[in-house]
Amino acid sequence: MKSIYIIIGVALTLVACNPRQSDAEQAVSDFLENHITKPEEMRITGFSRLDSTSKIKDSVIVAIRKATETNGRYKKGITYANTDNPTMLYMLRVNYMIGKEEMCDTYYLDKSLKNVVVVKNN
Repeated sequence: MKSIYIIIGVALTLVACNPRQSDAEQAVSDFLENHITKPEEMRITGFSRLDSTSKIKDSVIVAIRKATETNGRYKKGITYANTDNPTMLYMLRVNYMIGKEEMCDTYYLDKSLKNVVVVKNN
């Protein structure tokens, strides 16, 4: 029984210390603080595990950006990272609260994990 706890502890440590996950979380946190309409009321409650996709194309990115700009959650005129026809993007879901309202968005980041390409409101 004791060995199970040790294995679980080691696994959690490895997951928690993933520098790529940390870089992505920092980029998303910074983006939220700079572009959300009410940053003083915003509180991040959790992140998903970092994942990747090669299925998102430029036309989809443009459509998602337009939807994000019109939903009122984010400030207008956001400048995103420029990626022409990306072969792969990383995605990270963030759960947060604005006041008492729970929100969830999916962030797509470039390969450096420092630049947000698009935000999809869930």
